[in-house]
Amino acid sequence: MNHYLLTYEVAEDYVEKRIPFRKAHLSLAENYFRKGLLIMGGALAHPADTAVLVFRCEEVKTVEDFVKQDPYWQNGLVKSWKIREWTVVVGVN
Repeated sequence: MNHYLLTYEVAEDYVEKRIPFRKAHLSLAENYFRKGLLIMGGALAHPADTAVLVFRCEEVKTVEDFVKQDPYWQNGLVKSWKIREWTVVVGVN
C-alpha cells in the first residue's frame, strides 16, 4: 500500500460557498474512509485556503477518481489540486 497526499487550493470564500455541496462532499469522503482508502482529511485554518486529504491505497488512480467525483472540484470550489506520493517513515504503514 502507498500513501498519497491530496492538496486542494480552494476558492475565495470557500467556507461560505461550500455549504450547498458539503453534504455530498462529506458523503464521498465517508465512503472512501469506510473502504479504508481515505485515512483523514480536512481544511487548514487561518486562513482556510487549503485542504489536505491523506489516502492509503494501491495506486494514484484511486485519488484521481476521488477528485473527479468531488462536488467541490466539480463546482469550482477547488482552484487547483495536487497529488504527491508520501513515503511514511514513522507511523502507520
